[in-house]
Amino acid sequence: MVRPARWLPMRLVKSARAVGAAPNSEGTPVQPRFLRRIRWLWRRFRSQPWGKRALLLEAAVCIVAARLAILIVPFSGISRHMGGMHQPEPPSDQFIPGQTPARDVSWAIERVAPVLPFQVVCLPRALAAWQMLRRRGVPSRLHFGIVRTNPNQKQAHAWLDSCGVEVCGYPEAFDCVEIGFFAGPR
Repeated sequence: MVRPARWLPMRLVKSARAVGAAPNSEGTPVQPRFLRRIRWLWRRFRSQPWGKRALLLEAAVCIVAARLAILIVPFSGISRHMGGMHQPEPPSDQFIPGQTPARDVSWAIERVAPVLPFQVVCLPRALAAWQMLRRRGVPSRLHFGIVRTNPNQKQAHAWLDSCGVEVCGYPEAFDCVEIGFFAGPR
């Protein structure tokens, strides 16, 4: 019998044996796909340095909080904390010292979003990244736009950029007509 991994709680191991850890042709039990995926994700997480682990956990918490805020709070309540909406204007190409945190936040959001147990679309990603950058005092812009998918249908999109870095919501943002943006701290 194969010994379960040390990090795997015994109740998960027992439930895996009950739901389908049937032996393969060699006679060793095969774990269900979701347990293999959890184990693989845990190994990937453990291989990261402590700073990146903390960033990944912060991104997960911020995405979940943003998703809950979108479900529970009306958008007027969310936008009140972000300041006023500004008219669209061309992005500035000047270098602002703050690109490293923006790149790190972008990396964390893009790594965490696909592994969460719910679908994370553009708005929760952008809100989570905006909050993470705001906490670090890095200026950012949360843009809102419309994409015309066909002549009778339009779809909203949100994206975030900071210090010349495309944090999240790209490349779809290039097809959007911008309605306006919220600016983070300067």
